[in-house]
Amino acid sequence: MAQKQGLADLADLSGSGDNVLVNAQVTCEQDLNSHRPYQKGLLWDKSMNYGDIRAFVVYDPDVRLEPGKVYILNGKDHYYDPRDEVQLMLHDGAYVKELYDTNS
Repeated sequence: MAQKQGLADLADLSGSGDNVLVNAQVTCEQDLNSHRPYQKGLLWDKSMNYGDIRAFVVYDPDVRLEPGKVYILNGKDHYYDPRDEVQLMLHDGAYVKELYDTNS
């Protein structure tokens, strides 16, 4: 898997399989409370039009993303064929750093 340098925009994710670093806000999430993936949700950043979103999935049991919070996320630019969807996939040991909460 290749690694892109610097921050990637969510609008530029294509399902390439590359390792990417993004700065994005969680707009909604679904805690699956059972099996892998543990959490699904939607992300937004300034590269996208208002109302556009990019899906994320979390496979690390220690990572929980919260709506309204902005994070730096290191994950895989993944294409999920059954839904024809480009996702940011966060595997075990994914780098996740909360930057701030838009709700406060």
